[in-house]
Amino acid sequence: MLNKASIKSVIDKARVDPVFFVTKVLGGDPWEKQSEILKAARHSRRVAVRACHGVGKTRVAAWVAVWFLFCHRDSKVITTAPTWHQVENLLWREIHVIHSRAKYPLGGKLLQTQLEIDKQWFALGLSTDKPERFQGYHAENILLIVDEASGVDQYIFDAAEGLLTSPGAKLLLIGNPTQLSGEFYNAFRSPLYHKVHIGAFDSPNVKAGKVVRPYLVTKEWVEEKRIQWGEDSPLWYSRVLGEFPEQGDDTLIPLSWIEAAQNRWTEAAAGEPVELGVDVARFGTDTTAIVLRRGIIAEVIAQLRGQDTMAVTGAVIQAIHKTRAKIVKVDVVGIGSGVVDRLKEQGYPVQPMNAGESAFDNERFVNRRAEWFWSLRERFQAGDIAIPPDEELAAQLSSIKYKFDSRGRIQIEGKDEMRKRGLPSPDKADALMFAFARTGAEVLPEEKIRLFRGAKIYG
Repeated sequence: MLNKASIKSVIDKARVDPVFFVTKVLGGDPWEKQSEILKAARHSRRVAVRACHGVGKTRVAAWVAVWFLFCHRDSKVITTAPTWHQVENLLWREIHVIHSRAKYPLGGKLLQTQLEIDKQWFALGLSTDKPERFQGYHAENILLIVDEASGVDQYIFDAAEGLLTSPGAKLLLIGNPTQLSGEFYNAFRSPLYHKVHIGAFDSPNVKAGKVVRPYLVTKEWVEEKRIQWGEDSPLWYSRVLGEFPEQGDDTLIPLSWIEAAQNRWTEAAAGEPVELGVDVARFGTDTTAIVLRRGIIAEVIAQLRGQDTMAVTGAVIQAIHKTRAKIVKVDVVGIGSGVVDRLKEQGYPVQPMNAGESAFDNERFVNRRAEWFWSLRERFQAGDIAIPPDEELAAQLSSIKYKFDSRGRIQIEGKDEMRKRGLPSPDKADALMFAFARTGAEVLPEEKIRLFRGAKIYG
């Protein structure tokens, strides 16, 4: 055990050397970029870190929080993120792990999202739904950590500025770069911030071509994403290169809107209508995707490869019974027509979806595919949709482009055009579009739905 003099000596050294604190007190092993962030947090008032996936950015944010709290008497650490799920289950989960595995007992009272040393000496996690909660915290030494900062609204930053008035105040913004506006984006163009960039190619595993740190991104993962997304994809820029995506004006759904919809998924409430969207595979590497919609919440509940028409029909029928969907909207173009016919024959509530038909508003849209996808875009823009954290779905949605024809009508890039750009068919994105599409079809009466549910499942 250390005596009081030894403890004071350790704290004095750790206060000016956070890497020493992490390695000698917490038992951590920061790699080069994590050490750079720790040093920046010591020497700079404002630090902004844009990073790819899988490089330990949440772990280093937790290290900074614990270092600042225990090495600055009567300090306060406030953390936040775009959603409460991220506050509680990402950064604060890391803080719990660090606190429990420290080489020396750190002390303090550790709750789910609070670590209290004294009444005026604590760390606290806050959600972003009430900006006023960021007001009223004052201390000579105060640190604000914003995790996944690209997704935090500007009004939170405006409210939090009051925390940064003292001479010992510090701000750490860290996250995956997705949004081409806001405080996080502007930080990398501001002289006020010390800036750190981490791409996948900085990872020791990628540099060495082998796994030397198992918890970091690997060369194999990078190559998988190169094949899956392509080097022009917004996800490649953001999640592999750690760069803000170069999205043109012709991008249908920006990556920032997609990630905001993913963030809503864990906290949104299910509702009505309950409907299924089905995009039926045509050939080759295409897959049949089934998406469930429950109010604003979407979920990919099935993805089938190499299945014939009857097998797909059986899977759709099972989905109807399992989800109690009131209608299933199926792509009728190509072999999807066989699925539609078989469902009709058995009396199931199927709505054929022909994306090539004339749009309801044919003065504005080239066809129904354009009309349906534009309506989906508007949902993302308005925050009226919640989707799962599915990277394949996000990649497909963020890669779709639109243009205008000679009459000024909106036209959505087709599957064949996407293949020419080296992209896979957007099967999940199409199924999502069908699930939320307005068709004008009447919802079937409840008594008829009960009859459908009682029907024998095919296959």
